[in-house]
Amino acid sequence: MLAYCGDSDDEKSSLDSIDFPSTTIAVNKTTTGVDSFDTIPKENDDKLQIMIECDATRHNPLDTHHCIQIISAILSIGSILYTAMKGCSSSSNMPYVPVPLLELGKYRAIDFQKRKGVSIPYWQDMAEIELQSTKYEDFPRHVGPCYLPRSEPDWNALITENKQLDSEKKVITYRSALEDGDKKDLAGLCRPGFIIIGAGKCGTSSLYHYLTGHPRVLAAKNKQIDYYRYFGNRSMKWYLSNFPIAEHFLSSGALMTGEASPGYLPYPEIAHRLLTQMQAEAGSGDGSPKIITIVRNPLERSWSSYQYNYKRPVMSKLRNEIETETTNDFLNMVNEKDKCYYDEWYYTKYVFSFEDMIRSELKLLKECLSPGGEGETSTRHAYDSADWAVSLFERRHTQDEPALISLDISCYGDRISDEVPRRQWQDLIEIYPEKIINLPNLHVVQSLVGRSLYTIPLEWWYALYPRKDLHVICTEDLRYRASETMSSVGDFLGLPDFDYTDVTKTGMFNTGENSGYDTATKWSDDVQLPSSSMNNIPISDELRKEYMDFVKPYNERLFQLIGKRCDW
Repeated sequence: MLAYCGDSDDEKSSLDSIDFPSTTIAVNKTTTGVDSFDTIPKENDDKLQIMIECDATRHNPLDTHHCIQIISAILSIGSILYTAMKGCSSSSNMPYVPVPLLELGKYRAIDFQKRKGVSIPYWQDMAEIELQSTKYEDFPRHVGPCYLPRSEPDWNALITENKQLDSEKKVITYRSALEDGDKKDLAGLCRPGFIIIGAGKCGTSSLYHYLTGHPRVLAAKNKQIDYYRYFGNRSMKWYLSNFPIAEHFLSSGALMTGEASPGYLPYPEIAHRLLTQMQAEAGSGDGSPKIITIVRNPLERSWSSYQYNYKRPVMSKLRNEIETETTNDFLNMVNEKDKCYYDEWYYTKYVFSFEDMIRSELKLLKECLSPGGEGETSTRHAYDSADWAVSLFERRHTQDEPALISLDISCYGDRISDEVPRRQWQDLIEIYPEKIINLPNLHVVQSLVGRSLYTIPLEWWYALYPRKDLHVICTEDLRYRASETMSSVGDFLGLPDFDYTDVTKTGMFNTGENSGYDTATKWSDDVQLPSSSMNNIPISDELRKEYMDFVKPYNERLFQLIGKRCDW
């Protein structure tokens, strides 16, 4: 089928019309096949009329109803097509539109309608595109979040290929991450529409899997890309190569892709860089990713992080050493009961308890976060040369708001010695020199409490981003009201309505002993409900009260910041 623009009015008298929001489809009743359609501007009306020209000698018979069905499918994205065709005149051609994607209903006008006043990232300007050519190379540089490939894909072949793939698994093709060619050439790559920035051990893996379970959302190559944390020296081209390529994104009818890197939340420089770099290098002024954060009962998060980031790595290290130094014959003789005994013995002898770690960090944070303390002064000094940060400091001071603080920079400090990696543990190491604390992931072990003070890093993000681009959910809501909570996330992103029930009933990801971003624990296997897990945390009543009293004002600041309360 050939689509073109023109101003012929020859057969207007023989047409029946069907009105659409921005377009009128007109079908010739007397012909038997569809050859082309034409746009006819109405006088004193900004609507367009579509005329079907048919040739019975070239096509199989089609009745009027069938013609209407075909053209209705093509123009289901009518608002976009209409505004694009406004640029047509009798001397110009109709703008290029991937007709196969419209014919098969991959995209429809309803996809781009605002939901509760929210537009899908990167798609909000689609209704304003005006073109003058059918040439592929003259089409806009990008469609939605994707930069088009240099040469036009065979859309029909891609759609057929997608049908043959397991649609439930959504097999996706990605670019090689090699930085070959022009690093600024983003052709064929797609940008993330959302980024889950944290917090770690709050359910980011579950949230990510649920969200990518939406039929119009495609997953990244890896859930946790960490570009802005660890790979900032690489190009934007490298970053975007971690998302689905444009051909498969568009031929699958996707609206969005994204990632979840919980290491982004604690760092103010990441908040600034993500905002500015995406717009400068990949934004074209048409939008940026929306930011999602998930927060959890602070004490539960601290306990989960202690087990996942400290206890488990230390015990794994000890077990490896035991296996290296012990004969296989001996290990085979040891039964499961004995192994549990040895685990307990090694834990008591070589691992700092949760209470030890919490008590030492609380002491540090109380001093560092006191009014006018090191938290404020060191943070201000660290960002003195950053104009964007200085302006935030001044604005918050003028508005009498709490000072912005970077915990990692101001409170935890650097290594004291080979034996003492952080000052908060100096007394503990002097008392228990045989216990293990030197681990590669000190940045998360040092901040079991600090990373549960969610408002401290979030205040940077809220100071930099428009509030409409930030969304915070509570882990407890995701646990007990999963489908409803995911629907609120979908509304925030502007996604079409979707019932998340089947997606969320899979269970929780990367939790308990079932570690791994893609490893799920069924709800029926989760015996530690939030209400009971609080009571099971091995901490004295005295220290528990000290902890809860310390975090309470930060919780209240958080609730005020995000405009809602969590169940803790």
